[in-house]
Amino acid sequence: MNNHKKDVKTKYDTLGSKLYDLRYSEEQYEKYVCILNEISDDGLVLDNGCGTGLLFSLLESTVIGIDLSGNLLRKAKGRLKKNHHLIEGDSENLPFRDSIYETVISVTVIQNLSNPKKLSSESIRVSKKDATIIISSLKKVYSKEEIKRIIDNKELVIKKIFTKEKINDWITISNRK
Repeated sequence: MNNHKKDVKTKYDTLGSKLYDLRYSEEQYEKYVCILNEISDDGLVLDNGCGTGLLFSLLESTVIGIDLSGNLLRKAKGRLKKNHHLIEGDSENLPFRDSIYETVISVTVIQNLSNPKKLSSESIRVSKKDATIIISSLKKVYSKEEIKRIIDNKELVIKKIFTKEKINDWITISNRK
């Protein structure tokens, strides 16, 4: 694990799950409502950077959540349904086979990565053909044009990039070719 990843892991492990939920849950739910309008609730879903598992309560489909922070994953464990699973791992080097997910969701993760383009390429690698890939990024870190440039890939069709009043992110909705 490189120093940047260690710093991010330490930051979120130290922040703690209660403070994370207190600080971020309201806005995260706003993002999830926007996202849920864009996906079907069937097939295998990857929540890449799942944090405390806030998205789990909103999905009935089979969901795999991955996060670098063991502390946040312990909180997420309490939100699991029988068809939800957790893995401690790295968003830039996903521990999954190619082409297995119908939907890949990564909310407010990309700005924490040392190689943001890797999030897009890994999301494409693990998703099936025609899968929906949703990546959000803090507006204060990346402009709309920058996030488009970062996630743009010849194997991806960007359908839209948008934001809403109570959301501090750009939300990108794409499909794998």
